[in-house]
Amino acid sequence: MTTADVHRLVRLQRDHQAWSLLRADNAAVVLALLARHFDHGTRRLPAPELFELLDTDLQELRDEGFDLPRTGQAYCADWVRAGYLLRRPSTDSREETLEPTESTFAALAFVSGLTSTTSSVTESRLTTLSSQLQALARDSDPRSESRLAALRAERDALDRQIAAVESGDFPVLDGTRAAERAKEILALAGEIPGDFARVRAELDSLNRELRARILDDEGDRGDTLGEVFRGVDLIGNSDAGRSFTGFYDMIIDPERSSQLDAWIEVVLQRSFAQLLDLAERRRFRSLLTEMETSGSEVHATMTSLSRSLRHFVQSRHYEEHRRLQRLLRSAQQQALEVARRRKPYDLLDLELVRIGMSIDSVAALQLHNPADDLVAEPVVSQPAGEVDLDELRRIVRESEIDLDELAGNVAATLGARGRATIGDVLQDHPATQGLASAVGLLVLAAEHGHPMDGTEDISWTSPRGNVRIASIRRYLFDPTDAAFALPQEDA
Repeated sequence: MTTADVHRLVRLQRDHQAWSLLRADNAAVVLALLARHFDHGTRRLPAPELFELLDTDLQELRDEGFDLPRTGQAYCADWVRAGYLLRRPSTDSREETLEPTESTFAALAFVSGLTSTTSSVTESRLTTLSSQLQALARDSDPRSESRLAALRAERDALDRQIAAVESGDFPVLDGTRAAERAKEILALAGEIPGDFARVRAELDSLNRELRARILDDEGDRGDTLGEVFRGVDLIGNSDAGRSFTGFYDMIIDPERSSQLDAWIEVVLQRSFAQLLDLAERRRFRSLLTEMETSGSEVHATMTSLSRSLRHFVQSRHYEEHRRLQRLLRSAQQQALEVARRRKPYDLLDLELVRIGMSIDSVAALQLHNPADDLVAEPVVSQPAGEVDLDELRRIVRESEIDLDELAGNVAATLGARGRATIGDVLQDHPATQGLASAVGLLVLAAEHGHPMDGTEDISWTSPRGNVRIASIRRYLFDPTDAAFALPQEDA
């Protein structure tokens, strides 16, 4: 057994990208940069945007003395080849996107666990384990007598809890223990991005395996080929597909998602929520949104792979691939026969002529015009004058939304009311920029608030003096957000 374990770990050390990343020379830099730009709410980024962000970070690190001579694009290319990043085509634009692989999430989770202050030996984790064990033992029991006994025991326990609540004698979870459970929930949610990456990797591997089976099946009556012809979704019906579909159906269920939103709102209003730091409260606030966004991306990938496989079969493209496979195998067999008589370094009386050539369009050439560098008009010096700050501010407000003013209005309304929607802010502070103020509040709400059910009517006055009314989705501003912190008055 020891020998087998050693061989298994040696193979993992050699082949697994997570282990390779952890023992890389610049592992700290790679993990820090990827953790910074692929946090809990960011699943993927357009490649040019990530290159620009990394260039800024790399310059800052060079200023601190780190030896990082290459560009962000060059490092990303290395990370893609090493298996730390996954390059995918974007469905919304022509740009490629980059995202961490399953192995990168595993390495990030390992490093995070080294410095995490949350202990795994907690009452919250034991409660989660015991409840899962109880549910598994009950739901997997085929005997009706024992299942009825377990359900009656749960009913009796619920009756005792109801009686205790009615009498007013019931325990309330204190602040420290409640905060511990909240952090345990966040720790479980932090594993979801890695799980999604693992599901996508399994779906991609299954897609390649199914295509290989189709090419290896002889004729049109192979098992895999026949099932696809009959309309069977082999990817969706796989173990990974069914497991993810069950999770995704639960997430997009309106009733269940509304319950989760309500529970999150209730938890954040409890007094123990103040024991959580600002980042943890923000993660709670965006917990459901992150799962819905990441889940929709995986669901889109699964649907795309299923459609692509079905089109590969129904369009008869697999026949051309089979022909290419037969030709390649035939060439390999002939090469093996020739290898018995000739060595790779033997001189052959055969001259191979390369027929490839580079073709560029004449329209792509850009001629240089020396006159472009000449100054046709004399340079006129203008005397320095005084700038009217009020006039300059007025000119800027005509073309830009005053987000600082709007953030101050939101902070003032939150301080006065305790909670605020866009309509509440406009009631306390009229829109000084008309429609631009309403748009600016929508931008702030999308970035520093969370959506709620229903709509609300807002109003503002146009430059011509007409009152405009619009119906928008309700947003509730986050009072804990640093963007709405009121300035401290000097003592």
